[in-house]
Amino acid sequence: MSRRGFKHGMRVTLAVAMLCSAVAVFGLPGLAGAKDTAKTDNASKDQAAKDYAWQEFHYPERGFVVSFPGVEEKPKAESTPVPGQNPLLQHEYKVKTGKDTVYCVVVFEYPEGRAPNPPKKDYFEKVVTAYAKGSDTKLRRKTPLSIDERPGFEAKAEDERGKLNHLITMVANGDRIYMLISAGPKKHATSVDALHFRDSFRLLGGPPPETTKKPDKG
Repeated sequence: MSRRGFKHGMRVTLAVAMLCSAVAVFGLPGLAGAKDTAKTDNASKDQAAKDYAWQEFHYPERGFVVSFPGVEEKPKAESTPVPGQNPLLQHEYKVKTGKDTVYCVVVFEYPEGRAPNPPKKDYFEKVVTAYAKGSDTKLRRKTPLSIDERPGFEAKAEDERGKLNHLITMVANGDRIYMLISAGPKKHATSVDALHFRDSFRLLGGPPPETTKKPDKG
């Protein structure tokens, strides 16, 4: 397979893998059914979530730092090869608080030099679209963004009744693609906790993406 063909195949596989990850991480459709959530006082749940202490954890082997709520012991990775694309690996770090809120970092680790660098906007869109399909949600907002001078993307999603909210943030760095996911009751995507989780994420080293701008010859 040509280098170009390999990259295209990896992109498709990444989207499919993320779809599977959405189901595995959130235990869909059982994360928080609409019936259960409808009976919940969302304001009380929001306040309860804020009462969880946040702890910062460093993962130098995966190149990032992030804070999780409600745990003191460092969450360990669930690492699995992506079917049909070995040695592409998927590493998941996740924490569940209460009955219906989940925080997760997914790291897709490409073979050296084979990650899309820098990935284009439609790359991220394809992945979050696959995620929405896998989690049975609809995307409400999609926004390109930059994290530590690296290309990134953010999207919000919710179920049909607007009872479950997901905040999905992606960033590329070298041979890794990072995906931060938090999901919870209504308005979770704009909650203090969702933003705290997102903003706690930091990259540890690694080169910024190559620029396509040619230097002036003078």
